[in-house]
Amino acid sequence: MKDISSVSFKRIEDSKEDARYSWHHLYFVSKKRYKVFGKEKTIQVCMEAFKEVERDFGYKIRELSFSKEEDHIHMIVDIPSKFSVQQTIQIFKCHSSSKIFKEIPNFRLRYPKGSFWSRWKYNGTVGPMNEKVVVEYIRRQDKFQSRIADFQ
Repeated sequence: MKDISSVSFKRIEDSKEDARYSWHHLYFVSKKRYKVFGKEKTIQVCMEAFKEVERDFGYKIRELSFSKEEDHIHMIVDIPSKFSVQQTIQIFKCHSSSKIFKEIPNFRLRYPKGSFWSRWKYNGTVGPMNEKVVVEYIRRQDKFQSRIADFQ
């Protein structure tokens, strides 16, 4: 049996195996669109929770913004290949709501059932290439070029 104490594990940042470009625009809304991000404490606790998720799960947050309407957030996140978009949304929402309820107990008065985020969410991919660029890239890859119409 191999002694696993001597096994070294790769850090996520050191991995060169994932060549994807998986940046996603995520948008979360507070339950009933209450204006909860008007207080600096709420913003601070939520940001700390997102930083913990980033550190603990290997996400990278490029942009994070709290709306001027004070009821939703936008962020651009690189999703590691081991997580789906749905898992990512669940991780960010669960971790941030738990931290907010723990560090700001008054939120239980506003949200007695313990559900901070609404079920509504948005996600969309963000990337450096559009379809035209990808098609041209694919066409340059091989000497034999085929289009879908050629197979029909």
